[in-house]
Amino acid sequence: MTYSRDTKATSELTGQPVSTWSEEWRIETEARTLLKMSKEQRDAFFNGRKDVDGKTVDRGVIGIRGLKAAEEIKATLERLQAIRSSSK
Repeated sequence: MTYSRDTKATSELTGQPVSTWSEEWRIETEARTLLKMSKEQRDAFFNGRKDVDGKTVDRGVIGIRGLKAAEEIKATLERLQAIRSSSK
């Protein structure tokens, strides 16, 4: 099958080419997106949000995917931060 655009990108985490259709790429781009968020936005992403009445508006990653998945995302986020810090 041919595509109109390249389906490979270079991973910041490994420095190697990776398919943009892969789970590895999805995980990395999720971490990149989280690094762009403020601390408050990240907290809401992981823990969810409630409205003024205390009703859950958004369950967050922990509520949807579970604590283990949230910890894996945080570990990837920390790895990416470390790589970016060491390359400066």
